[in-house]
Amino acid sequence: MNLRLPALVAALALLGAAPQPPLALSLRFARASFDLLDPVGIQLIVDNPSDRRRDVAFASPNEYFIAIYRGKKELWHSARVSTAHGTPVGGTHARNIAPGASVFVTYVWNALAADGTSPTQGRYRVVADFEGIGVRLRAVRTLRFIAPLAPSAVAALPVGSVATIAGTLDADRDSLSAAGHSLQLSRIVRGIAAGRCIVVRGQVTSLRGVRGFDVSRSAPLRADGTARDCAPVIVPHSRRFR
Repeated sequence: MNLRLPALVAALALLGAAPQPPLALSLRFARASFDLLDPVGIQLIVDNPSDRRRDVAFASPNEYFIAIYRGKKELWHSARVSTAHGTPVGGTHARNIAPGASVFVTYVWNALAADGTSPTQGRYRVVADFEGIGVRLRAVRTLRFIAPLAPSAVAALPVGSVATIAGTLDADRDSLSAAGHSLQLSRIVRGIAAGRCIVVRGQVTSLRGVRGFDVSRSAPLRADGTARDCAPVIVPHSRRFR
């Protein structure tokens, strides 16, 4: 009889019963800085450091929660996650987490605050919570919104390029102006009062040699910004458009 066999079986059983190392959460963006009104893809990366797949049960259809902060002030958040400890009505559901680091989800934030305004230039904090039953992970990362361009910068941008422009909306709401220059827009900006500082994102156009701007998105700048937020950058940076 092999006397070592029982000891080996016991060791394997003990190894199988050992607690698995904890999962970890991190965040990843496509790049470090964004134009205003440029949607932000937020990837939640779950790292399973063990060599086995892990099942994580959730008490809510919402498995994660994302919030955007400027300083201590929350500007926006995704749907809340249930914190119920018992089995919810309809039961739980589970996700199988593979070994190693993998993208759990990519959430696209529309780059607007909860009130529909555009954040101003600056740094923002992204906080994400992954909330399973018995598992709660958090990750924090900073992203930066760069200053929008001035209407005069459109003259130097290639036709067809995409950019974000800032200025004061005129009385007819079909052009905006800043630093003594005006930019004709492709359409009337509705739902925003004339005289408001706004940002528009779209494509540079040219009709008979006259530059214009085909608007795809528009929003008022947040009221908690500063005066310089409506005095945008005049000279475009080579990596600010595509």
